Amino acid sequence: MKHYDLAVIGGSFSGLACAQSAARKGLRSIVLERKKTSGAYTQSTGIFVKEVAEILRLPDSLTRKISGIRLYSPNMQSIDLHSNNYYFLATNTGKVLDWMARQVKISGGIVRCNQSVETIIKKDNRYVLMNENISCSYLVGADGAKSKVAKQFKLGCNSDYLLGAEYAIEGLDNLDEDYLHVFLDSYYAKGYIGWALKGVEHTQIGIAVNTPNKPNIQGFLLHLLKHFGGTAKIINRRGGFIPTSGPIFPFATDNMCLLGDAAGMVSPLTAGGIHPAVEVGQQLGVSIADYLLNANSDADNLELPHKTIEKMISKYRFKKPLRQFYQTFPPPDWLLNYLISNPTFKHIAQVIFFHHRGLLCKEAWKEILFHQKAY
Repeated sequence: MKHYDLAVIGGSFSGLACAQSAARKGLRSIVLERKKTSGAYTQSTGIFVKEVAEILRLPDSLTRKISGIRLYSPNMQSIDLHSNNYYFLATNTGKVLDWMARQVKISGGIVRCNQSVETIIKKDNRYVLMNENISCSYLVGADGAKSKVAKQFKLGCNSDYLLGAEYAIEGLDNLDEDYLHVFLDSYYAKGYIGWALKGVEHTQIGIAVNTPNKPNIQGFLLHLLKHFGGTAKIINRRGGFIPTSGPIFPFATDNMCLLGDAAGMVSPLTAGGIHPAVEVGQQLGVSIADYLLNANSDADNLELPHKTIEKMISKYRFKKPLRQFYQTFPPPDWLLNYLISNPTFKHIAQVIFFHHRGLLCKEAWKEILFHQKAY
């Protein structure tokens, strides 16, 4: 049986970021991914905020910069949102994940695909993955919104979800490529939003809705074609569950920690999870390495890895109640049509879309209330 310092179950953004940073610190690290490659199928739209782009420094061939957001009401009125020195990246998500997997290997780690981990046993101070014939000193569960690791070890589990669906298409040529197009629509995107953008290789259109509703992605595509004109050829489809419960607790036990969607590290309001997945994932890998490599020499002063990242995880004290309010009292289309031309609404939207500072930030609210743009 092969022993590793760290085993990560799940080879998406959070798991790969964690494994790479741990491997770079010298840990014998392995990622176990159920798909044939990390990028073979992904539920993510792959839209990166500026902060993630600066952390990963992806090859230019995998990305396309987007400078602003065009926000639409149900009657298709729109406003443009910009922020100085801020941008988004459209990415080829599958190729980005495959690139991240290569970075793990370059750093000295292992990525093993086609591994559907079923049985994990805690034995003494090790976790034994029976079918994979490996053991590890520290285990990370980065296995998605409905984590099997969380259930097996009786940790917290996500309870609220959005269900998203996306098409990659050829067509919709009149869509302005400088913008991420965001659609407020209580019919097609009940509980969340719709989106469209010119991606790296194809145009992406998608919606997400509150469960138990199901996304009518075909209807949404026809709706966009009526407005923008042209035709569309569907190249591929993807979708999945997006947790909106906020961070779950407990998310760790003895030498084991959940990460990414499995730990609910997704904004309940915007459903953005790639930024915390990468940022927290990298820090967890470093913290695990520090913990294991110094366990014998400085045990009394070592901080448990999950305690280190717990400080980084936003509790979403404002965004979580807003999500619950939005689900309970979804705004009617007439109100959304009215708000799109309201100056205060525009400033609130800019803070939500462009700033990681959070809605409780005093500076952000000063900008809203006094219409002072520090963008």
